[in-house]
Amino acid sequence: MKAKKPHFKRQDWHKKARLAPAWRKPKGMDSKLRKHMHAHGYLPTTGYRSPALVRGMHKSGLVPVIVANVAQLSALSGKTHGGIIASTVGTRKAVEIMTAAQSKGIRILNFKDSTKYVAQVKDGLAKRKQAKKAHVAKVEAKAAKPEAKKDNATQEEKKEAEKREAEKVITQKA
Repeated sequence: MKAKKPHFKRQDWHKKARLAPAWRKPKGMDSKLRKHMHAHGYLPTTGYRSPALVRGMHKSGLVPVIVANVAQLSALSGKTHGGIIASTVGTRKAVEIMTAAQSKGIRILNFKDSTKYVAQVKDGLAKRKQAKKAHVAKVEAKAAKPEAKKDNATQEEKKEAEKREAEKVITQKA
């Protein structure tokens, strides 16, 4: 039902880098766009509004609902609603929400392929766990080595400290 409408862009947005393409109403006295001259772009007018039945719907024909936790999925129906995971939700909780949505037959609209994303994140988390275990094992191995080197280092430090003190005493007497 939604007709394709033009992208309303700011006048001369392509001429100057500092101008964003976001719409601004043309107010210049001689503005061709304001005067509705041919081939100078489109002004947003009432005729471009979407029909009330489809207004606010996603491209897929589902009503988008922002979801921040798994409990909010229970209010959605898979036939009419689509979930959008909130931007404040972290990766782990987003994976939980996606798996729950897949089991309930609810589509997540802000991810192209949620099953692929879930698999990718789980692989990444597994790799991070393995790397952390390896790092912890390495640190424990260093700690378990004989402390003879530490004793030698401390003895050397003691000798250096004694030399410094001796130099202080010599400089104070002079």
